[in-house]
Amino acid sequence: MTIRFGYGIRMSMQSPVKHLWGPTVAWSGNIKRVLVVEDSPDQALMLKDYLESYFYNVRVASNGVEALRAIMEEDHDVILCDVVMPNMAGDMFYYAVQRVKPELCERIIFITGHQENPRVKEFLNRVGGSVLMKPFHLDDVLEMILLLFRELENPPPKLSLPDELVAVTLLQPAFDMRNAVSAP
Repeated sequence: MTIRFGYGIRMSMQSPVKHLWGPTVAWSGNIKRVLVVEDSPDQALMLKDYLESYFYNVRVASNGVEALRAIMEEDHDVILCDVVMPNMAGDMFYYAVQRVKPELCERIIFITGHQENPRVKEFLNRVGGSVLMKPFHLDDVLEMILLLFRELENPPPKLSLPDELVAVTLLQPAFDMRNAVSAP
């Protein structure tokens, strides 16, 4: 028996915990921890409920100060961070994380509805990384998190030089054009 709720949410009576919002995600056995840094209580709750339905352990912070306290208290596998917030905005939070736990910087996914704001645009261009533009679909959040985990588990190969560098000799051209005299 399946009960339908609003917004396409279905809950099976056999498994009251499992929500089917989008694509099925295989459970790897270890629960990933997500920190949601969002000043809008409605959006924070929506993200928390959605991610918990996929068995993520979610902690919510309403600004960068609370989020900084959270990362000092426990480890997180990914951080969803709004850029424009009171008390400590997302950019200031990022720079604080860079000082205290720089390894977390590659685990931040920024969320913003202010992509046209010059300060926000300049910050996002400078730091790179993943960005979700508001409004977004919840499945996009899950997809970005999964892509981030895949990238962290399988980083792209880096070019490396061999242990012994092969000496390269530049050859002189057979004919030097600089000394050529043009025919009259």
